[in-house]
Amino acid sequence: MPQLNILCEDRLTDIDECADEIEDKLSSLKTDKAAGDDNMSPWILKVLSKEIASPIALIFCKSLDNSQVPRHWRTANVSPLFKKCGKHQVDNYRPVSLTSQVCKIVEAIIRNKTVCHLDKNNLIRNSQHGFRKGYSCASNLLVFLESVTASIDAKQNVDTIYLDLAKAFDEVPHNRLIQKLKVHGTDVLICNSIISWLTDRWQRVVCLDGSHSSWK
Repeated sequence: MPQLNILCEDRLTDIDECADEIEDKLSSLKTDKAAGDDNMSPWILKVLSKEIASPIALIFCKSLDNSQVPRHWRTANVSPLFKKCGKHQVDNYRPVSLTSQVCKIVEAIIRNKTVCHLDKNNLIRNSQHGFRKGYSCASNLLVFLESVTASIDAKQNVDTIYLDLAKAFDEVPHNRLIQKLKVHGTDVLICNSIISWLTDRWQRVVCLDGSHSSWK
């Protein structure tokens, strides 16, 4: 894989002093959400948010320092979620991966810090509308419509190609993802933690009656 050019000299070197942010996210958890394999109920986490925020922050910082993500943060219960039509048809359910609520909060913190770093250094193009605050499919379509309208007004031809990638997230090469994070100024420790989070993940299927498969 070819090496990418360094795009940012400013570095995202550390994520610290996050206890208050963790407490805020814990206190705003939706209590009707399902727990992951660690069986940590969102209701319990919300009630004890003030008491457990600092210990979670300590584990999080230790995880970053050692580039090792706890095992329970890398496991998932895959459960069927009903979509529509007959409940006796398997095709009418979609699999949902239930992971640790604590891990989701940690992921959100890393994501927010990374996005702030990218925004501050103008590393996200204006053409990127997905997964950005203030942007959406609607804003993307409006920009596209404006471009097409301008071309038609100028009596120019417009050719359009639509692409829809099935399971797009599954198609992202992990090595290239990490390389891009590095050239965008993400510190080695944070990149190694993300590698750990992506590596050696385990899942099992949990049925509606509570029975479950073996871990894979």
